[in-house]
Amino acid sequence: MLGRGDVVGGFEIQRDLRAGPRGVVYEAVQVGVGRVVALRVLDLRLSHGHDPAFVERFRQQEWPEHPHIASVFEAGEWDHGLFVAMQLIRGDTLTELLARGGLDQSTALAALTDIASALDSTHERGLAHGWVSPEAVLIDEDGWTWLVNFGLFPGTANPAADKTAFAALVRTCLGKRSVPSGSWETASALMKAVSAHLGGQPDGGSGWARRLRRGAPPPQ
Repeated sequence: MLGRGDVVGGFEIQRDLRAGPRGVVYEAVQVGVGRVVALRVLDLRLSHGHDPAFVERFRQQEWPEHPHIASVFEAGEWDHGLFVAMQLIRGDTLTELLARGGLDQSTALAALTDIASALDSTHERGLAHGWVSPEAVLIDEDGWTWLVNFGLFPGTANPAADKTAFAALVRTCLGKRSVPSGSWETASALMKAVSAHLGGQPDGGSGWARRLRRGAPPPQ
């Protein structure tokens, strides 16, 4: 575990935020720039050894862009592994919201619809997430939904697995019977079926609508 003041790839650690399947996410400041980021540190000594194939896949992977995907500012290597400097999202994961009973059906439908849009956009580009889960979805203080944690499984993630994991995420958030029987080409098609099956629509329809209704501008 790194501590306050440690520097990784030009980013100075401030505090730890969350642990994940392949490393720890810290709040950090980019030295000389002052930009505050979420810094995911993958310690290859703990997770992969010095696996050259994994490192090469990491170097070559693309980072998707979408209004509901946290931006990646920089990715690279450090003394003990790899790092990804991402947009810092201040909010709660779906795991945290579910644990304290703070995720009602309307909010869940809206958030999942936003994530479906992000996944579809990613899959259209031939990319995949690889770890679609409640821990990988954040809702910020303005009610905006974000998909985080891309790049943890470079070269092995695939759209089919993402869609299977997304259906499981829907069941986790909305109940085991929320997903009707059948198959869907896209995550968004699944969410339309789920919404019709549950007899409701997402509150506001999308993150853009919810945020604008609160008087807050879309994120830059």
